[in-house]
Amino acid sequence: MIAKLPVQKIVSDPILGLIDISKVLPMVDVREFQSLAYKYQLGLAFLLFPSATHTRKQHCLGAYQRTKELTGRWVESGMITKDQARNVNAYALYHDIGHGPFSHTVEPLFDLLPGAKKSKLRADDAMGIEIARNLKKEIEATGAEFESLMKFMKHEDPLYLAVHDKNLGMEKFDYLTRDAFYTIKEMPGVDYLSRYIYFVDGQVAVDERVIDQAKAIQEFYIKMSKHVYLRKKSAILQRLVQKMAYELLKEGMTVGEIWKLTDFGLLGRLEISPNPLIRNYYGRLMAGDLPKIAIEFKQEQFVQLDEKRGDKSLHTFGLPEKVLNKVLAQEEVSGIKFLADFEKGIAAAAGIPEDSVMVVPPMSHHRFVPEDVKVYGRDGSIVLLSDFYPNHFAAMTEYGKSHHLLRICAFPEHRDNLEAKAEKIKDYLLEFSK
Repeated sequence: MIAKLPVQKIVSDPILGLIDISKVLPMVDVREFQSLAYKYQLGLAFLLFPSATHTRKQHCLGAYQRTKELTGRWVESGMITKDQARNVNAYALYHDIGHGPFSHTVEPLFDLLPGAKKSKLRADDAMGIEIARNLKKEIEATGAEFESLMKFMKHEDPLYLAVHDKNLGMEKFDYLTRDAFYTIKEMPGVDYLSRYIYFVDGQVAVDERVIDQAKAIQEFYIKMSKHVYLRKKSAILQRLVQKMAYELLKEGMTVGEIWKLTDFGLLGRLEISPNPLIRNYYGRLMAGDLPKIAIEFKQEQFVQLDEKRGDKSLHTFGLPEKVLNKVLAQEEVSGIKFLADFEKGIAAAAGIPEDSVMVVPPMSHHRFVPEDVKVYGRDGSIVLLSDFYPNHFAAMTEYGKSHHLLRICAFPEHRDNLEAKAEKIKDYLLEFSK
């Protein structure tokens, strides 16, 4: 008599092919994970790239598959145990479970929660921990150790870097590949590189023989930043939806309630809101009638780039690096309450309606600060990629600085009036930020 065959659950992925999720099915078949299918990986970028509708669920399954392949090789070579592999694979599946609607758009709302600013974790990581705590039974049903997964989510066990290393983590490899596939139709060479990634002395390092490939991945990330992640329109769209979400708080919704919404759930709430400001903003969003940049503040060495474009409706101020950093380094500058008050002050200074002004702070600066790649040398030592390519890291640092800027926007009918008061706005900014 034939023994009972194991039940297989296979999903098809356009990039990785067939992914076997049989061993983690209890973790997959929960509402919290399934809801990731209704959250776009690139937030509102689908308005720029119509095919960019891939989801957090797709990405989490991809990160799981890549991590499973990586840890399988590490187990074979004796770097980690089978139990460690099982636990970190489970973490890969749940690494993004804490994301709110439209990716990083609602993150500033998290700072309004009591004690949030004391957390060393990003908002989505902190929220993910809270979600996972309620799924202990499902996590343990896969054979994973709940406490080990918690240590990965809190970044207390260095093995979490298999998933979350800024340069070599499997979630980075997956989203970089997936985002590029759905936007610019190019693919980075992560599959070859991943075969030469090791876990040594609590560190994730790449084999010395593939340092050129590791450098190429960082350069590809800069390319994606330029063409996708740091697009001006994306930043404006994100801020507009963020402003509407802030208005929902005034209507009585809590941060937690907004965070639990899917992208579609948030749009639905905005669409039926009786709030006249939300109705105005939402109508403009649907019509593609978005705010335009009128004034920019950036480091003075990068101003010449804008002067060559000759946009007479855009006034760019170059500030010394120390002055700009002092302004943008203040925690309040990215805070949702600060921005709301700041926008009112700018509107008053420019003599235009307060709901016509929008301040767009720099995107999360930590994402674009280069982090060195650890390299496993032939003699068994750990060295750095910058030891081989110092100019490469200098160029990446300069690129990050060029996008560390503050934008002040207005809806088209008020843009010229705002730009005309640029000098007055500059004085107001420097005084307001003291």
